[in-house]
Amino acid sequence: MNIEYKLREILMPILGIQTIEELGPEKSLVKDLGAESIDFVEILYMIETQFGVKIKIQEIALTEYSAQVDNLEGGKITAEIAAKMNEDFKTSKFEEGQSVKDLFESFTIRDFAVLIERKINSQDK
Repeated sequence: MNIEYKLREILMPILGIQTIEELGPEKSLVKDLGAESIDFVEILYMIETQFGVKIKIQEIALTEYSAQVDNLEGGKITAEIAAKMNEDFKTSKFEEGQSVKDLFESFTIRDFAVLIERKINSQDK
């Protein structure tokens, strides 16, 4: 199953997108696609229904990482946290100095697919 493609199909009606091409994997849910909190309720429900995994909004908000940020002066991520996030999400977009808000607003469709895949793989163990 291509998780990323299936996720894009799920997101189309929720976000009012007409074609799957408009939902490129690098599009951020908030900044690029305008997802709002009510959209996330429906998105998380559909993910649980379609993929059989439960994802909490805290996981999208990257609180596993931002908990480390909260103790830092100014609430900015360190180079170490950025490197860990880049490794976990198979990207290079996270950088030292980003805020928790920046992290959430830049969460992409591909990031979401990686998170779903990790959840599915952890259930298989």
